[in-house]
Formats: sequence, structure tokens, C-alpha cells
Amino acid sequence: MGDYDLNLVRTFLLLYETRSVTRTAECLSLTQPSVSHALGRMRKQFNDSLFSRSPNGLQPTELAISMYPTLRQAIEVIDSTISGVGQFDPATSRRTFRLHATDLGEVSLLPPVLARIAETAPGVDLHVTPLNFSVVETELRQGQADAVICTPRITADDFERDVLFPDSYCGICSDAHPRIGRTPTLDEFLDERHIAVDVAAGHTDVDRSLSLLGHSRDVALRISHFAALPQLLETTPYLSIIPASVAEQFCRMADVKIFDLPFDVPAVEISLYTYKRVLPDPGTVWFRRT
Repeated sequence: MGDYDLNLVRTFLLLYETRSVTRTAECLSLTQPSVSHALGRMRKQFNDSLFSRSPNGLQPTELAISMYPTLRQAIEVIDSTISGVGQFDPATSRRTFRLHATDLGEVSLLPPVLARIAETAPGVDLHVTPLNFSVVETELRQGQADAVICTPRITADDFERDVLFPDSYCGICSDAHPRIGRTPTLDEFLDERHIAVDVAAGHTDVDRSLSLLGHSRDVALRISHFAALPQLLETTPYLSIIPASVAEQFCRMADVKIFDLPFDVPAVEISLYTYKRVLPDPGTVWFRRT
């Protein structure tokens, strides 16, 4: 085993974490046949199938399960050593931090963060990309993202979680809506058509709560970002649901009003997640505290 290929190790880790040849190929910017060929080489090298296909994606063998923690730690140590993990001076750093967040996170959280970065780390860049909750764990483990801000809980024990603030949900509609007041009934709420935000943003608690009651919203429009809601609702009879933390901002942006939801929705917590590395990254530690 003295003659090994680190690219094969990275391919193995991605196959294990994504359980998908397609997703692995996308992450590595390779073709699917190239990933399949790499898997074939690993199977020959270890004399084990490593993964088998199932309706739920690739399933690792016992050998693959036993190998994963050691190989993951080894790659982290190598990457950290090469990138000079022990060196980070915010005053002189030119590092780019990659953050996944929803557009709501950009509106409510970025202004104070940018102010602190400008003051303490003027050379640091921040690259914010739209949150797709289905891939955040893989991208954090692979170093494709430094941090994620989201509402859904990431429960894996290899992530650091910092709770930023609690939040709840409320309804929003045109200020001139003729049928919706401050406290609509459930029937009034369900009789209206709605604008829904894509589930990739992670805000699924409201529809889940409705589903438990045996109901669902009549959705007229699905959009990918919350930020478009004030203007869309201002001139239409539709309803929507937003986190309460941005309610006042939305009301200042357009002629819209807030109303209480006529059913219970569990409170949520907005959290920042980073990956727990074998060798802590001082840059990530600094970013968490910013």
C-alpha cells in the first residue's frame, strides 16, 4: 500500500459522503465514467466491492465503513498542513471565506458581519452562495464551504454549532388584502392561494405542521428566494409565510402586513455550522467569532 493515489482517497470519501457517483463526479469536476473507473481501481486495490447499489444510493461495505474515519482524518491533516493551517492573521490575511446562507441570512446577518470584517480584517473576502440544505454537510466536509447559516438542525457529531438567535414564523400579505386580518382562522388561511419558497432553503416546518393537521397550502407560485416576496405580495391577493426576524424589514420594503398563523409551528433556531477538523483551522475559528 506504499504506492497510493490521493485522488482515489478523495474519490472514496466523496462516494461515501454523497452515496452517489453523479454527485461525486460533479464535486470533482469529472465525468461519471471517470469516477466509476476510479471506483474500479479501488475495488481491485482493496479486494472489496466497497459500495453496492441500492434504492437509497450507494451502500458502503463493512470494509468501507471501517476505512472512512481514518482516511477522512488523514486527508484533513494533509490538507491542513499544505494550506498552512496554523497561520492566520486577520489584519493581513487575503483569505476568501465561503458561506452558504439564504437570502434572508444575507439581509439580516451580513451587514454587522461585513462591518466587523471591514474593521478587523480589511483584506478578507466573503463569498456567499445560496443555501441548498441537501448538500451542505458534504460541502463542509470537503472544504467547499467554510460555514453554513441555516434553520434546519445538522445533527452529525463532526460539526460545530453556534446558535445565533431564536426565530418563529408569521404570515404576510398585501396591506390591502380584503379578507385577511391580524388573526385569520385556519379556514380563512387555507381558502387563500399562497406563494411558497423553495424547500432547498430549509424552511419546511410550516408545511410539515400543516401536514400533521391533514392540510396543505394551495400554492399559486413557487420561488427560490424570500427577498422577492414583499413586491410580489404587495400587488396580489396571495399569502406567504416568513421568519418573524425579517417581518419588520419586509413591511418597510412594500405595502404588506403581518398576520398570526392560525396553527402552531415550533420555534426554530438560526445556527452557524462549521466542520470539526482534526487540526482546528484558526481562520475558521476567527470567522465563527466574527
